[in-house]
Amino acid sequence: MSEFLGPSALKKIYDETSSNLDRAYKEGLSFCLTGSHGVGKTMTVTSILRSALAKGYSGFYTTLNQIVLSLTSQSEESRIDIRKAYTSVDFLIIDEFDPRHMGSDNAADLFGRILEDIFRTRVQNNLPTLMCTNSPNVQESFQGSIKTSITSLMSYVKEIPVIGKDMRKEKKL
Repeated sequence: MSEFLGPSALKKIYDETSSNLDRAYKEGLSFCLTGSHGVGKTMTVTSILRSALAKGYSGFYTTLNQIVLSLTSQSEESRIDIRKAYTSVDFLIIDEFDPRHMGSDNAADLFGRILEDIFRTRVQNNLPTLMCTNSPNVQESFQGSIKTSITSLMSYVKEIPVIGKDMRKEKKL
């Protein structure tokens, strides 16, 4: 990320986290980058993940939608293995952490219950979880029963707002 041209706050997060991966792991670092499309949120967390993998940690990148799909469309045995992977990997990245994939209250309730179980297990085991969302306020972007779950979960997460322009349009990210 030496040629990073996005918001300086993201460069700082990358530098601080990747240079202190042992501390991030030991402390169970969890944060959520919030901001508009194309500012470099995903690039930042995947770069941190790449550093963690290079250092010998295990890691996994997924989206909120992929979590729910993988845990609802597989056999029971597969779901157990998938849940175990989400809850035991050293560094978990959850991208697209927003409600746009929830078409109904039932879907939102399912997302909330699945996510709450995974995230609570990670918090209890002090495992780092890094998230990204395009929603400026994570709790306010969800509605219904999932909002209570998300609000509870986010008390363990540092929300970091990221302001900047869409660098994808300039092909600089």
